[in-house]
Amino acid sequence: MANNNKLKGEITVQLAGKDYKCRLTVDAIMKVEDSCDCGIIKLATKMGEGDIRMSEIINVLTPALRGGGNDMQHKDVIALVQKAGIVKSTAAVANLLAKTLTDDSEEATDEGKQEKVD
Repeated sequence: MANNNKLKGEITVQLAGKDYKCRLTVDAIMKVEDSCDCGIIKLATKMGEGDIRMSEIINVLTPALRGGGNDMQHKDVIALVQKAGIVKSTAAVANLLAKTLTDDSEEATDEGKQEKVD
């Protein structure tokens, strides 16, 4: 994962040997929540417990990829996940959700204290 723009909430995921920018906007998160019929935090928790469906993987990746500037439709993402494999796709979504839900505005210093990053 490289070339991330934390200020815009962008991360890069690698699927099927290619890097894709992803971004979950507020609108995209609302679409994910509607399509998965649960809140984004609950979805991330379910994922951490290994309770995630392939439809949920697709329903997270589709708006995230589109939010990153990729012109991909639902069927394109299904084909991408099929090509990338279940494990890689699931790991990409786990990382995406973790990065989306993590506040990167603070970073630990050498002394273990947290310092505000502008």
